[in-house]
Amino acid sequence: MVEKLSALHLQAGRSVRSAKSLTTGLTHRQIIFMLRLSLAIVFVWFGALKLIDSSPAVQLIRQSFPLFAASPYLELLELAEMLIGAGLIFDRLSKYAALLLVLHLIGTLSVVLVSPATIFAPAFPVLTMEGEFILKNVVLIVAGLAVARGQT
Repeated sequence: MVEKLSALHLQAGRSVRSAKSLTTGLTHRQIIFMLRLSLAIVFVWFGALKLIDSSPAVQLIRQSFPLFAASPYLELLELAEMLIGAGLIFDRLSKYAALLLVLHLIGTLSVVLVSPATIFAPAFPVLTMEGEFILKNVVLIVAGLAVARGQT
């Protein structure tokens, strides 16, 4: 038993060293830039899909907030997402864009309060596909906070 634990401990140590080697040579600033760039791609892409009327999220908006799924609100949402994405690319604007990203995504979490049946089925804690889509925004919120805080 002690030998098995010792072998697991050695494997865990190797895994940690391997993970550290992935970031060797990358500065904090470079990692934050890569995070900003990845968030920018996601937001520009999501906004562009709404712009060309190809976003599956529009159906979720219609179910939860019918008013916002109509003009001009949907166009404003498209524009906001694309501007957040563009702002994340530029160092001078990234902190503000990240804060807008966080506010935007906190708004998306309100679906849990407004339309819980859309998020949970048959009941809490079982998530629907839409629920998984919304829940991942928690991770994006924390990434936005890291970008807002990560400025040097």
